[in-house]
Amino acid sequence: MTRRSARDVGETVSALRAEAERVGAAVAAVVDHAAAARKAGLTMPDTQVIIFGNPQAGTPLMQARPEIAMDLPMRLKVRDDGQPGALITWQDPAYLAQRYGLGEDQLAPLHAPAKIAATVDGH
Repeated sequence: MTRRSARDVGETVSALRAEAERVGAAVAAVVDHAAAARKAGLTMPDTQVIIFGNPQAGTPLMQARPEIAMDLPMRLKVRDDGQPGALITWQDPAYLAQRYGLGEDQLAPLHAPAKIAATVDGH
């Protein structure tokens, strides 16, 4: 799933972090892939991944389907695609539900990235 933010990568990451924390998620890390590439003498467009979660939401999923720990905590990727603003990308909850055999009643926590992304720029 992808949507565009009118803000640049850094501003978008800051806004997403703030919203994740506002809704009760803990931001575990922000991985700056472009900075790591520069340290290795390589270049790539500005790309950062926000890793966040809420144990109250994720733990029941992992108890029901331990394999889902491979995709938890949740992630939002923010990248510069050469156009104004930045792209925000996250896993499709339907894909995760199918992959791990989750029922409709278990999907709510998987919608967190979309809800957080929707708040950037008031969308």
